Amino acid sequence: MGKTYSTEELVSRWEDQRYMKNLMGKYANCMILNREHEIFDRFWSKKTENLCLSFNDGAYKGAEAIRAYYEAEYRRNDLVAHLLQKRFPEKLGSLSDEELYGIGPFKVKPMSCPIIEIAEDHQTAKGLWYCQGAYNKVEGCGPVARWTWGYFAVDFTYEDDAWKIFNLMYVNDVDCICGQSWGKEEKPYPPLPEFQPLEEFKYPEYSVKKTIRPLYAPDRVLTKAPEIPVPYRTFAETFSYGIS
Repeated sequence: MGKTYSTEELVSRWEDQRYMKNLMGKYANCMILNREHEIFDRFWSKKTENLCLSFNDGAYKGAEAIRAYYEAEYRRNDLVAHLLQKRFPEKLGSLSDEELYGIGPFKVKPMSCPIIEIAEDHQTAKGLWYCQGAYNKVEGCGPVARWTWGYFAVDFTYEDDAWKIFNLMYVNDVDCICGQSWGKEEKPYPPLPEFQPLEEFKYPEYSVKKTIRPLYAPDRVLTKAPEIPVPYRTFAETFSYGIS
């Protein structure tokens, strides 16, 4: 049996869960507003060494690599805005860089079905969310609307009276162009010269390059979802959402 908590402890743990739900809601809003460059300083641990941010095809490990990824998102958003300004000068030509930033991409990542477990020692917690999202991404062919269905899986640590992320896994089952079958191979649109710089844009190399979760395909072998959090005493006695 798990630990029996007093009423006061149960209320405190309920507040902890609310805090983590709000944290991930703020994370999703940073993505909607194209403010990814604020995410690391606002939500990630400053005291944990082995940080990990992972996606379907690889992982960034350590503060420097993770920060570089979010900064790359900022640079890409900035590039997109200026390419659109050049493409539509009659609508966007008079805007300053500050007014222009964020135009173009629209990333909706609604997180649902939260499962959160807090360690008995109150030093860490684990959370799993499912996300049926959509986003408009400006690619080398111009604006493209996409569907995404997948998981946010997070390890939290408690530091300085607040919960912070130290492992975050965002892996999709579906990431496909709207109007195309998500069960078939994607058919990309032809590139446009005015968006050629986006074809050349590169994100930082992964610290670990490997397939963490393949996208759905009719011939995909049985692929387990990220583990569901269960009650645990200390982080040493449970699994990690980080990638080794």
